[in-house]
Amino acid sequence: MHMINLVGVMSDFDELTKMLAIGGYMQPVNALQEINSSDFVLKTSNDNIEALMDVNYIRPYVSDKDYNISLKHITILEEAQNLIGIKGEYIKETIFDFDTSQKELSKVYDEYMVMNKKIEELQEKEEYLKNTYEALGFLKNVTVPMEEFTATENFRVDLYKVPQQNMVKLKANYENIPSIIKSVYTQDDFVIFLSFTPLLLLTETERIFKSANCEKILVPDHYIGLPKDVAVIIRSEINEIQKSMIKIQVELNVFLRANYRSIKNITNSYELEQKSEEIKKSAACTNEFFYLSGWIPRSFMESLDTLLLSFDERILIIRKKANEITNKAITPPTMILNNRLFKPFESMVLMYGVPSYDEIDPTIFLAITYTIMFGAMFGDAGQGLVILLAGFLLKNKARRVNLGGVLETLGISSIVFGFLYGSVFGSETVINALLIRPMENINDVLIGAIIFGCGFLIVGFILGITNSLRRKDIERGLFGKEGLAGFMFYIGVIILIVSIIYKKPLLPIAIWIIYFIFCLLLILLKQPLANIIKGNKILFEEGAKDYFIESGFEVVETLLSMFSNTLSFIRVGAFALNHVGLFVAFASMASMTKNGTASVLILILGNIVIIALEGLIVFIQGLRLQYYELFSKYYEGAGASFEPVKVKFK
Repeated sequence: MHMINLVGVMSDFDELTKMLAIGGYMQPVNALQEINSSDFVLKTSNDNIEALMDVNYIRPYVSDKDYNISLKHITILEEAQNLIGIKGEYIKETIFDFDTSQKELSKVYDEYMVMNKKIEELQEKEEYLKNTYEALGFLKNVTVPMEEFTATENFRVDLYKVPQQNMVKLKANYENIPSIIKSVYTQDDFVIFLSFTPLLLLTETERIFKSANCEKILVPDHYIGLPKDVAVIIRSEINEIQKSMIKIQVELNVFLRANYRSIKNITNSYELEQKSEEIKKSAACTNEFFYLSGWIPRSFMESLDTLLLSFDERILIIRKKANEITNKAITPPTMILNNRLFKPFESMVLMYGVPSYDEIDPTIFLAITYTIMFGAMFGDAGQGLVILLAGFLLKNKARRVNLGGVLETLGISSIVFGFLYGSVFGSETVINALLIRPMENINDVLIGAIIFGCGFLIVGFILGITNSLRRKDIERGLFGKEGLAGFMFYIGVIILIVSIIYKKPLLPIAIWIIYFIFCLLLILLKQPLANIIKGNKILFEEGAKDYFIESGFEVVETLLSMFSNTLSFIRVGAFALNHVGLFVAFASMASMTKNGTASVLILILGNIVIIALEGLIVFIQGLRLQYYELFSKYYEGAGASFEPVKVKFK
């Protein structure tokens, strides 16, 4: 990572930030913080003397642009396109000038809204006519012309819909209702009735009808003739409105298709504006100049230089490597780079944490060790092929690239170990074992698992020591239980155990005791020893008494953890045996049925259960070994991801 500080005139600020957003080169940091930390240093020269003088008037950049209304308009246009299923080409074009994009958006949106408003008005009218048509359907048996309903001067005629049980209650209380009620339509659960109410008693009547849960149905007052004849007229009007709506909708669809590229360009321009503002908000400025800071990976530097050439040297640039930054509060972000084979395993690393900038990326080591462990625990050529196919489908069909890529690799490992174990869909009678049959060599499998675990832990120690020394952490790197002292102790234990097993002692037992005590003393005295090497006068940062109590427990924890970490890998062999044992159980059940079809179904079901259930358990157990036994030796994962501001064109 490089810290880049850019200075230029305000007239170039908008264009620069947009080009940075399109390229996705920079993760911005607070420019004022950089300037205050003295990392933002301009050399005095005739070219930058104005920028140096202007820095006395520096302030945070504040934007005066408001995108809320425009973004709502864009959303409306996009939803309209999606509604009619417009699918066009992938558009990467955009409008750089904000005022131009505003004018273009206003033009397209206004034209769209004119047509859309016509459709909405027709829809409202259609809804009204449909409700009217429905109301007239209830009056089809009424032989009184419509105009007579509204011609009364002292009475009000209304149409109501009421639940059947409430109509019974109304009939039982006719003497208390100041209105004449006439049922005109009846169905199973409701009744339609006409009410004739004196205007003087209208308020009281409406209150009674409301308490009975009566729903008023609007009856048109501008039609003449019998209700059934008026219904025919309204049906004709509804048909005409629907034809008009179809015509306008066709015109609207043509408009949206014709303006597909224009709408996408506007959408992209506002996406670009927002990303540009995201970069700008971390900048500082004066009336004349802008000051911009951010992290850029070394691999992007050439592209950045090419970009800056388009500004004809009007932009000053200051570059600093991560280790040259004096402000330790600014932490360099981490960009993980792995090839296609190992990249899917990055997701498993990131679940634990992001590698810090001065830490070795553990992805490759995790990918190799995890793949070996999974294959050893789930070694089966047939079931491994199923996992491989599942990973392929997830990766290429479901677009689950990470999970699919991991399953593909694990499936291949399972197939390889399946041939080594001579196992195909649980059966060990189909092919010969190229290496070993787990159930016939139980002790060898368990011991082999521990040997593999020792090898992985040794590499973990080496990576941990390397990481600590890269961070210049002498205390942990040389004298910590995960450092050189712990590594020497662990290697000594392994050598001693091997010499005892093979009865070939390399050193007298007294020498071994002295060696182990020496290693444990280094761990016990790690802080004062590190302070002596660094030349610090204070040996114990929190007092000798507290330190020795805490460090003494750490020595005991070292002995226990090394023992438990090593024995944890025995589960690799145990699951290899468990895998065979599960199939034996299903095979026994299949043979007990004494029915060919039932036996085949049981064996198929058994393989499905083994792949789904045991495959998941092995997947989790492999992660556990990585996170608890190996990562604890060398990986902290306390970093921050490199997250550049980048436009995602639609």
